[in-house]
Amino acid sequence: MYSDFTYKDELYKLIDDENNFDFFRSILKEQTTYNPEHAKYVLDTILKFSKENNMVIPEAWAYYYFGWYYINLSDYDTALNSFLEANELFEKNNYKQGLIFICNGLNSLYCLTGQFSLSSEWGLKGISLSEETDNKDALVTLLINTGINYIQMKDFNMAKEVLTNIVMNDYELTNLMKVSVKLSLAEIEINIGKPETALRYIRDAEVLEHNTEISSNTSEICKLKGMAYSKLGNYDLAEIEFMKSYDIANVFGYNHEKCYAIIEWSKLSIKKGQSIKAISLLNESVNISKSSNFNVLLKESSILLYETYKEIGNSEKALFHLEEYIRIDEEIYDYEQNQLMVKLKFKHAKMEASLYKLLYDKTELLSNIGQKIISNLNFNSIIEIISKEINSLINSDTFGIAIYDIERNMVEYYFVDESDGSTESMTLDMDDNSFASYCIKNRKDIIINDVSKEYTEYINSLRYSIVFKDKPLEKSMIYTPLIINDNAVGVMTVQSYNTNAYDKNDLNTLKIIANYASIAIDNANSYKRIESIATYDAMTGFLTRFEIIRLGEMIYKKYMDDKKAFSVIMIDIDDFKVINDTFGHVCGDRAIAMLTDTISRCIRTNDYIGRYGGDEFLLICPGLSQNEAFDVAERIRSVVSGKAYLIDENVLVNITISLGIYEFGSNELSFIDGVKEADKYLYHAKKSSKNRVACNLLGKC
Repeated sequence: MYSDFTYKDELYKLIDDENNFDFFRSILKEQTTYNPEHAKYVLDTILKFSKENNMVIPEAWAYYYFGWYYINLSDYDTALNSFLEANELFEKNNYKQGLIFICNGLNSLYCLTGQFSLSSEWGLKGISLSEETDNKDALVTLLINTGINYIQMKDFNMAKEVLTNIVMNDYELTNLMKVSVKLSLAEIEINIGKPETALRYIRDAEVLEHNTEISSNTSEICKLKGMAYSKLGNYDLAEIEFMKSYDIANVFGYNHEKCYAIIEWSKLSIKKGQSIKAISLLNESVNISKSSNFNVLLKESSILLYETYKEIGNSEKALFHLEEYIRIDEEIYDYEQNQLMVKLKFKHAKMEASLYKLLYDKTELLSNIGQKIISNLNFNSIIEIISKEINSLINSDTFGIAIYDIERNMVEYYFVDESDGSTESMTLDMDDNSFASYCIKNRKDIIINDVSKEYTEYINSLRYSIVFKDKPLEKSMIYTPLIINDNAVGVMTVQSYNTNAYDKNDLNTLKIIANYASIAIDNANSYKRIESIATYDAMTGFLTRFEIIRLGEMIYKKYMDDKKAFSVIMIDIDDFKVINDTFGHVCGDRAIAMLTDTISRCIRTNDYIGRYGGDEFLLICPGLSQNEAFDVAERIRSVVSGKAYLIDENVLVNITISLGIYEFGSNELSFIDGVKEADKYLYHAKKSSKNRVACNLLGKC
């Protein structure tokens, strides 16, 4: 049956010894990436043969390599199922060497999809198993992946600690491992502001890569050079390196590295004030990331597009990309929550290093809390989330956030009593003698373990403000500033009734939460500003074209589902060009503002009106038939034509409008189809006598 199989002799050797899989591992390791069709053929054959001969270990290995095969196809759900299938088979047979490989696969998969706490957890399990079996090669691989995981999480201090630990322990590293370590250390140094040190690491990696074939590492080397040169202000050299990185990744189909190069290149373009170029690059990254399920890269591209569009004043597109960023962030978070049920119990690693303690104790909680905070756009909800979760990380009797109002030079405090969830707020002058004002002005953290003895380091005199009446006074406290765009905009604090309640680990934990909160508060404020700009037209106060159409489509769906009718009215100013040409555009704008104020007074509270074009407006009348809408339209027309508008000193003008009505039935293809019909009737009204209402009612057309 298997006589045509290329490796039939090796296949039959498995019957004698199931563990004799090294031959297939050697070919599958390369071919799942570079010859996926052949790899699938081999894997399908091994899987079928293993099941027919009841060989569990080869079957598990086949599922394991199918995991990598599907990762390379960006089919992450199938990859996950393949890894978990292999894990179950290895576990049943207590095959620890196989389990180590599974841990590495899941560590890489979860890191790739942004599930950093799950990635860390599987990495820790693999590290523990590697130590237990004295598998040094696997241990180093997992430590390298853990360091890369921390870089993805932007925890560069922990990443550096892990990777430096590898170097200091003189592990035997392959050439590929050495290159990975050097490039990872280079990325860390760039991000902590040491591009010269990064370039030394990159040169070391280039020496190690010398005489090897071009690989994704070659693209990464160029990208990192570009990042380092950009930090040093040498933008021309940076651009050349980003272009080389992009071209190499493009030629060899390294889509993941290509997106990374695009994102860093776009950041350089933003620095150079080339917003259009940055947007073009980021849109390419978005398209690749969507087609390849690179959610982490899609998320970063979306937030950069949001910031770029916000900077150039395109509020509508900025809002779209902010909402896209939040959607992806929530999708990543929800996916991670669903995967928590597949967690395995595992033995704690023998090492007592802080790496493992943080991985085991806090990474999951911090990541989950952070995702919840960042995904929220309501300030009160942000406070509520943090106050609910804070005690899982730091013992706290009182939690507080203070926001600095720079115009009033005041600090608005929001306190939560952790014992009963009660809240209080208070306002302090920044010139008052307070820990919060010290923290904000100096942008420095405060850690106090006996306030009566330590307050003089920060303030001149100790004045207690009793926030929660009939409660004991706090003795220990931590303050850390909230930083947005390099400015201290507030402060976060946790406080305890006990002395000596906090240490530097607690402060570091609070700082991480404060960073999440700063991002969330900035997003919330930006979202509110942009939502207002994007939703309402500045001149008329009516909804924008985008918003009235979006709202109309929602109303259309509701009324079509309920099989009810509703109407729309298109409104246009008659001969508006004459007003503009005669009195100028300033007076024209004033005329529009006055006219729309009149229209606003004529419509129902449950009607919706938007500025559809320059002097054209769309009115949506939920629940009104065409007859009823005609009465509304006629009332508006009559009131407008009966008024004179003072558009400039001693300049009174009479304005008339034409209106077209359409009633939606059950046969429309879309909301826009109905709007087009109303526009046709508006055209008939203007082509006849103007200052009239047109529709398809007998005698009223």
